[in-house]
Amino acid sequence: MRPARVLVLAGLLLAACRNEPAAPVKFRAPADGRLTEEQVRTYLAEAPKSAEYKWVAARVHEARTAGLTRGMDRKIADSRRRILSSLEERRRTLKDPAKQAKLDRQIAEVRRLLRGAPSEVPPAVRENAELLARMEKARMEKEKP
Repeated sequence: MRPARVLVLAGLLLAACRNEPAAPVKFRAPADGRLTEEQVRTYLAEAPKSAEYKWVAARVHEARTAGLTRGMDRKIADSRRRILSSLEERRRTLKDPAKQAKLDRQIAEVRRLLRGAPSEVPPAVRENAELLARMEKARMEKEKP
C-alpha cells in the first residue's frame, strides 16, 4: 500500500473512532409518580442537578411533607376525639339547659371538625414516603459506629 493511502485510511479510521459525546438522554418522569431505589440512592448521594434529580427531589420533598402532615393530622384527630369525649362527659353532668345548649354547640363543632378529615394521600406519594423512610433508616444504621 502506498504511504499516502495509509495516511488517508488512518485519518478516516481516526475520524470514525473519534469519541463524540452522545446526545444526553432526556429524563421522563414515570406516569405513576413512583420513585425507584436507585433514584432515591442517587438523590441521597447528592447527585448533580439534572432533570431527573430535580424530579426526584420534588418527589422526595412531597413524600417528606406527606409523612409530616400525616403525623400531625393523626395527632390533631386524636386530640379532637379526646376533647369530644371530655365535652360529652361534661354534658351528661350538667343540669342547666343554657349550659347544655352551649356544650351541644361545642360538641357539634368538634364532630364537624372530625368529619372534615384531611384528604387521603395519593398511593404513589404514600409509597414514596415509605421507601424514603426505609432507605433513610438503613443509611442511618449504616453510618452508626
